[in-house]
Amino acid sequence: MENYPTIQFILRFGNAFAILVALLPLAASVVAVICGVHWVALAGGALTSIVLGVLMKSYVELVRIIADMLIPR
Repeated sequence: MENYPTIQFILRFGNAFAILVALLPLAASVVAVICGVHWVALAGGALTSIVLGVLMKSYVELVRIIADMLIPR
């Protein structure tokens, strides 16, 4: 497993990483609204965060499935 550090990182910290990545568009839209952008940006950031969260979670699960099946332990 030491030959695959990124896979090892995803296996160990995948859920937290997925949540962190999913919250980035929401955080950016909050900052944008504070800086004077229209409030609709907040709704767009929230929707983007939800979609990105689902995509990231599915990616983490796929990596875990592939690692369980293909990488010997």
